[in-house]
Amino acid sequence: MIRITMIVALALVVMLPATPVSAGHYKKSVCEQTADTMAQACRYDVRDNYYETLANCQNIGDRDERRECFRDAYAENREEAEFCGEVKEARLDACEVLNEDRYDPDPLLVNEFIDPNLVPDMYPRNPYVSVAAGHTYVLRAGEEAEETVVVHVTEDTREILGVPCRVVVDIVVEASVDEETDELEYEAVEVTNDWFAQTVSGDVVYCGEIAKNFEDGVLRDLDGSFEAGLDFAKSGFLVLNTPVSGFAHRQEFALGEAEDIVQYVSSNAAPAEEEGGNNPNPAFSCGADQCLQTFDFAPINPESTEFKYYLPGVGFVLAVAMEDGEITGEREELMCVGDSLDVLTDDPDCGIDDPELLLETLCAQAPETFCGD
Repeated sequence: MIRITMIVALALVVMLPATPVSAGHYKKSVCEQTADTMAQACRYDVRDNYYETLANCQNIGDRDERRECFRDAYAENREEAEFCGEVKEARLDACEVLNEDRYDPDPLLVNEFIDPNLVPDMYPRNPYVSVAAGHTYVLRAGEEAEETVVVHVTEDTREILGVPCRVVVDIVVEASVDEETDELEYEAVEVTNDWFAQTVSGDVVYCGEIAKNFEDGVLRDLDGSFEAGLDFAKSGFLVLNTPVSGFAHRQEFALGEAEDIVQYVSSNAAPAEEEGGNNPNPAFSCGADQCLQTFDFAPINPESTEFKYYLPGVGFVLAVAMEDGEITGEREELMCVGDSLDVLTDDPDCGIDDPELLLETLCAQAPETFCGD
């Protein structure tokens, strides 16, 4: 559980004393009150789903199947009710790490921003995340490195709460071989439009995203999507220009949908041996403690956390996945990086088996970005 992992994270933060109401009493912060309220909402949602399932079970003709449906519904209801409690505890842990009361106002409303088209010519880029048009990089991910992730910073911007946010397209595809034709295929897993803005001081703000999630090549949902200013959602800082070890902040705020949080562990770090070591490409290695290390988590998914590593001047180079605080062995590694989509075909370090086929797949998912002229 995230509470176990948080023991390490909490040690990095200097906590302020609780706000006293009177001697011997403690006033809950707005953050803690929010955790309580969302737990109640979760329980109501679980109850609604349970009764809807029972109603559907009642309409199954076969008696044995109907009884099995009732049993499954009851078991699932108990599991989901327990999960509501786990998420509440994770939210309370987050309140401690963030040392947060009320998350207000939206960062997009209180910071001074630049036109992303002026990066890097007039304003330097954030050392960990680039909003410069054309910036492209490829990651290898998945339990068996079966996924390829292509991230491309487009020339487009989208105005959100009056701020020009750069459109960044992020596509995850999975490679497989057709059993009948023995030919390579790429199938979309997730197609995301991220919106990033850069402040005058170089911090990168996460304005929102539209995430299209696929299963067996079919669009299933838009889970994780949010836009600052809509349905109470607020932006957060993706990565600060000058992170301070121990400091934590929200990257996004859309309760029940997008609640990612990052804590800066160290600005001089390298992955440990039990994490699988450095990125195997020397150009993207943290060497002897040269990377920014972060601890990334989301209260709505308390079992899954990550250590991420960013090499200054390059950006993200490695993520190490954890489940219940234990390293799983699953990693996400930077393969190649360039100033345009040409890197997909010109750089052998990208490790793409069939660049032209990959581009065709990307073109089908995001025509305006990957189909060319």
